Amino acid sequence: MEAVVTQMVSHFEEVIMQLRHMLPKNTATAQAIDRHESWERIAMKAIGDGYVESADRLVRSVEMCLRRSA
Repeated sequence: MEAVVTQMVSHFEEVIMQLRHMLPKNTATAQAIDRHESWERIAMKAIGDGYVESADRLVRSVEMCLRRSA
């Protein structure tokens, strides 16, 4: 079970880094990712930047990416 969680976290981080490469560097979301802020803070910055409507929606999007790659 722990190995599965570790793999999911690793993939989640990979998805976030892929997202980062698509963002302009002056956005709060990109800066939060670059500072390795918590996922909650990154989600809040993404909302503030207008990339997602809610933190829940960001989590669901990432979960879909994780499921597709599993």
